[in-house]
Amino acid sequence: MAQSFKLYRLQQLDSHLDRTRARLEEVHQGLNDAHELHQAENQYKLAEVELQTMRKSLQKAEQAVKDQRIKIEMTEAALYGGKVRNPKELQDLQNESAALKRYLVILEDRQLEAMLNEEETQTNSLKVKAALELAQAKQAARQKELFNEQDHLQKDIPRLEEERQVVASTIPADEIGLYDALRRQRRGVAVSLVQNKACNSCGTTLSAKLLDATLTSGQLTRCDGCGRILYIG
Repeated sequence: MAQSFKLYRLQQLDSHLDRTRARLEEVHQGLNDAHELHQAENQYKLAEVELQTMRKSLQKAEQAVKDQRIKIEMTEAALYGGKVRNPKELQDLQNESAALKRYLVILEDRQLEAMLNEEETQTNSLKVKAALELAQAKQAARQKELFNEQDHLQKDIPRLEEERQVVASTIPADEIGLYDALRRQRRGVAVSLVQNKACNSCGTTLSAKLLDATLTSGQLTRCDGCGRILYIG
């Protein structure tokens, strides 16, 4: 088996390992990322606080109307109970009853406004709650998917590392050293395929002599342009 093929196979395994480890890191980050869920939770908390505020305002308005009606009942009881006979006092009670009724209209308007505000806030809270439940469901599904992917990736790495070790054990140390150096220098690509008589990595057209040596010599050949090891598949 040609050394260039072994090195090319080693590169395939290393590239696969690089991608697998990079994806595993992305999965780890994804498992720790709950930004959308936290945002939905915060919006729901704010909506609930606003709803409680509106409910307290409504209760306060309802109590004010109730208290005002009691005042009116007490005033009219005094006015029509027969105990007050003084004309001036009766007139004062009539004036007070009329004033209380006018203010009751204002309080009832405030109660209606508070009721409408509470209903609107409750509707918004239900919408936000639905959005939160959707975010929770999406997060759970995403977590399940990522955990499954993480499990597969963690199983792939030892298998790839074992296969890499088998391939590397058949390659001389000096060639491994050259391969590793080129991987560092050439962004992970130490071995380049030859396609259409050119280096597939840098595009340099190869001489007939270099092509022949790559194909027949059994020795490692390197691209004149980028220095990568050449492999004709």
